[in-house]
Amino acid sequence: MSNLCNLDGAILPEQEATVPVLDRSFLFGDSIYEVVRTIDGVPFAWAEHWRRLELSADSLAMPLDLDERTVARRVADTLAAVDHGESYVRIIVSRGTGLAPNIDVDNAPGPQRWVLLVRPITQTFGKPARLALVPRRRNDRRALDPASKSGNYLNNVLGLAEAKAAGATDCVMLNSDGFVTEASTSNLFARLDGTWCTPPLEAGILAGITRGLLLQFLPQVGERVAERDLRAEDLLRAEELFLSSTLRDIGPVTHLDGRALCDGDNGGPHTRRIAPLFAAHIRERMRTVDAPRWRELTT
Repeated sequence: MSNLCNLDGAILPEQEATVPVLDRSFLFGDSIYEVVRTIDGVPFAWAEHWRRLELSADSLAMPLDLDERTVARRVADTLAAVDHGESYVRIIVSRGTGLAPNIDVDNAPGPQRWVLLVRPITQTFGKPARLALVPRRRNDRRALDPASKSGNYLNNVLGLAEAKAAGATDCVMLNSDGFVTEASTSNLFARLDGTWCTPPLEAGILAGITRGLLLQFLPQVGERVAERDLRAEDLLRAEELFLSSTLRDIGPVTHLDGRALCDGDNGGPHTRRIAPLFAAHIRERMRTVDAPRWRELTT
């Protein structure tokens, strides 16, 4: 069976779904999105993802025109229609079809366009990464704040391409002040002098859902954690590095700029210790928090 999507409430194969050429997401990247994964068929951390979608919409001055319950039911209906196991759902909200190819939002009377892409999860969580520090700078948060999960991703696209051209699998970008931000689609943690350090939101990063959960979780398993500004030289002297994201959980970094870290294979000992503990923590949260709330929203 082909991959299914939901286009404005209609479930259909991806290849049959189309949007108009005057859609603002196509013309200008004038859209927002979220990616949520399922565990036992239920979206994980749905409440946090929904709240971030609302914040992204507000940052683009396009308040959502559907409520949470309506969208949750569309997600549930689409998940029920697929014939594979665990899925990830990409929720895309465009400002809608414009009256003309003109950037002025006065040319976008609405309604918004809602697209749900549902794909099977095929990658392995915890997949190792080889990082490269690239010369391309992260978008300045005063221009286009990376905290807004918008459809305008060219900065990340080009940063990733530069890293791959250097033989890496992902990039690390600095901001205009020379501080570390994040990878192309993941947040970054560096173990420095026994403390897991991650850049603060003010550095110009996405407020990652997994990142936020880890900030709460790591102290519970005896790990020190801090949000602090990092320089490239901090990463180069780090004891261990890992990436975090919805589709990665904790992914060890095995190389930085071609240099092997720890054993250069599966990450450092602290990363290997906390990864299964975090996976168990997520499953317990699903049982006690996410699954009951999802049932309430969709029944």
